[in-house]
Amino acid sequence: MKIAVYGAGNQNLYVNQLKLPEKYGGDAPYGGSRMAIEYAKAGHDVYLAEPNRSMLDDDHWKQVEDAGVTVTSDDVEAAKHAEIAVLFTPFGKKTFEIAKEITKHIPENGIIANTCTVSPMVLYYVLERELRRDRKDIGIASMHPAAVPGTPQHGHYVIGGHSSNDIDIASKEQIQKCVELSESCGKDAYVVPADVSAAVADMGSLVTAVTLAGVLDYYYVGTQIIKAPKEMVDKQILMTLQTMASLVESSGTQGLVKAMNPELLVKTAKSMHLLEEQEELDAAISTLAKLDSEVMDWAQKAEIKPTNLVAAQALATELQNLMGEKAAEGTIRRCMRKMFE
Repeated sequence: MKIAVYGAGNQNLYVNQLKLPEKYGGDAPYGGSRMAIEYAKAGHDVYLAEPNRSMLDDDHWKQVEDAGVTVTSDDVEAAKHAEIAVLFTPFGKKTFEIAKEITKHIPENGIIANTCTVSPMVLYYVLERELRRDRKDIGIASMHPAAVPGTPQHGHYVIGGHSSNDIDIASKEQIQKCVELSESCGKDAYVVPADVSAAVADMGSLVTAVTLAGVLDYYYVGTQIIKAPKEMVDKQILMTLQTMASLVESSGTQGLVKAMNPELLVKTAKSMHLLEEQEELDAAISTLAKLDSEVMDWAQKAEIKPTNLVAAQALATELQNLMGEKAAEGTIRRCMRKMFE
C-alpha cells in the first residue's frame, strides 16, 4: 500500500520528559516516525510529512530514511501518495487544517485515519462539507496505536468501524485496508465503533478503565446482592456518569472535585462495600482518602458553573421530536465539534 504519515512525533517529549526508554523500553524514534519505519519495513511505500526537522535528531532521521521512508515537508506531496493518510499530528485545530487540505489531493477512495489527537467521528463532522460535496469517496477511519509507537506496549491498533449512531464514515473495504495495514506490521487489529474508539484507545482509557471497573462492580452488587431491578441499576449508573460528565463540561475537573466533595464521597462509598472482595472500590476509597491538602485547596478555588444534568440520549430524542430529524442532527453534530474547538 501507499501510506502517508503526518507528524514525526516529539522526541524531546518522549525521551527527555516522559523518559520512555527507561520506563517502558523500546528505542527512539518514537511516535509517527516509528509508525512510518514499521510500515516501510512491512513492505509498504511510505511518506513521512514533517515540516519541523528539529523533531528528530540526525541519527533518527537516518533511521527513518534507511528504512525506505520518503521524508517531505510538503503535506500535499504526501497526500498525493496516500491510500491511507495517518494523522499523528497536534491536538485540535492544526490536525483539522491538515485534514481539510489533504482531502483535495489524496487519491480516489483514500482514507484519512486519526491517531490520538481527535475522534474519527469529530474529524468526520469537521470535514463533512468537503466529504459530502467534493470527496464522497474518502473514508474516515482510525489507526490509533493505543500506546506510543516504538514501545513494547504498542502491539495493536484500534480501528473505528460502523458507529453506534449508525453512520458509516468509511466503507467496509476501507476499514479492512486499515486492518490489513495493522496486521502487516505484526500488530493486532481491534475494530470498534468509530465513536467509541477514542475512549478505549486514547489517554482517556485511564478514565474508561477505572470507570468501567466501578460500573461492573456496582452492577453486580446492585443486581446480584441487593437484587434491585436491572432497569433501576442502569438508571443509577447513567445518573452518576451523566452528572460527572456534565460537571466536567461546565466546570472542568477542578469544579467536578469541588462538587463531589471527596471527603463525603469516601464516607458514603464505604457503605457500598458489601462483598469481601471489591478491589476497585477499595482502591478508589484509598486514593480519595489520601488526597493531600493542596488538591483540596485547588478544588475549593473552583467555580461550579450552571450545569444541566440531563441524559444526552434523552435530550437528542427530544430535539428530534421538537425540531425534526434533519435540524436535530445538525445541532448534535455542531455540539460534537464544539468539544474540540
